[in-house]
Amino acid sequence: MKNMIQTEWWKLRRCQILLVGIVALALCPVVQYGTQLIVNPEIRDPNFDFVHLLANVVWGNTQVFLPISLVMIGGWLIDRENTHDTMKNLLTVPVSYPKLLGGKLAVTGLLSLLFGLYSVAVTVLTGVLAGLPRLTPGVILQQGGQVVAAALTTFLVCMPMILIFGQMRGAYLGGSILTFFLGYCILFFKSGFLLSAYPFSAALVLAGFDMQEYNGATEAPSIPLALLGMAAVVILTAVILSFSRPSNKAGSTKKKKSGGRGRRQAGRRTR
Repeated sequence: MKNMIQTEWWKLRRCQILLVGIVALALCPVVQYGTQLIVNPEIRDPNFDFVHLLANVVWGNTQVFLPISLVMIGGWLIDRENTHDTMKNLLTVPVSYPKLLGGKLAVTGLLSLLFGLYSVAVTVLTGVLAGLPRLTPGVILQQGGQVVAAALTTFLVCMPMILIFGQMRGAYLGGSILTFFLGYCILFFKSGFLLSAYPFSAALVLAGFDMQEYNGATEAPSIPLALLGMAAVVILTAVILSFSRPSNKAGSTKKKKSGGRGRRQAGRRTR
């Protein structure tokens, strides 16, 4: 499994689609700060500081940028085996297909951690260049940790979408768009069960994010319900993994090639 993860990571390093996530996460703090500059003065936040910038980045990453990036990249890692017709080679490795998909999910999870750290670094740079107040080591450690935690919980929420659309040839781009809309739905759940249990809301709640301030929630979210929602996502991921099978094309190609070798070997023995 370790060698598999290292191989997938090397493939990802050569992937141009990785630039999509890098650019998107770099744009997030710039967009959040730029919004304060272009809105009407009467609705502009006069107390906008580094803490508010980091909180806006958590919100923007979870709602928009991370769902698109993680599903697109994770789905591509799975889809490329069918698109490039290399799945038949992987099926000869003594590793089950669910474990193969699990290795690709592990690489995407590692990428989400790096995305979180990268987002913190870009946000700090943006805050420094903008001259925002309250830029202290304590704020960076606490609020920056929230950015990284939200990146990891958002990855957990995106796992089923990565597996589903990654195994549908050429569908990972559509899956990333659908996941964006699912993340955007956070805005509509302001109370009740879905405020905490809706997976993307649960990702924010478990990261310690203030839902009442940023989506206008009328009540405090529930951590037990958030844990329940996240547990449902993890169980769904496990079910999808257990029922995942390689495509018929890959399996038939493998059987055809092995059958051809058997016939040639039988012919040699006859002679």
